[in-house]
Amino acid sequence: MIEIVREARVDAQVDKVWEIVSDAGRAPEWFTFAERVEVRSGTGVGQLRTQHGRWGSKHAEVDQEITGYEPNRLLAWRHVAERLDGKPAPRFAESTEFRIELEPDGAATTVRLRSRQEPAGAIKGLVMKLFGTKDVARGMERSLDRLTSLLRT
Repeated sequence: MIEIVREARVDAQVDKVWEIVSDAGRAPEWFTFAERVEVRSGTGVGQLRTQHGRWGSKHAEVDQEITGYEPNRLLAWRHVAERLDGKPAPRFAESTEFRIELEPDGAATTVRLRSRQEPAGAIKGLVMKLFGTKDVARGMERSLDRLTSLLRT
């Protein structure tokens, strides 16, 4: 299991943070992995979304299923399918889960971003650790910085 966790204390009440992180349409404002997120069906747990973004020079699409939805506390999803430039992406992970966890902290909120991936084999796990984890961690850090700035205004 490869787990990457980044967190930040944001100077905003948890309901204000939730308002942004739970809204698929607002993801491009703060979530650096997303240029656009479309809700395909449903609400809450079981909702299906497609996240559009970039992975290097390629257009990336990730079909997601919401697996955790607790207002003001948790938004989690699993990757159902991944595509690069419209073609199935190489399968390095057996499973991928992403979580946005919120914890009230007085007048502020601790925001924790957590990525968990089960490699699809030992060699693929090594490749993921060597090449993917730094990019994901940097993207998470930039996302937290953008969210902090967005909530300052």
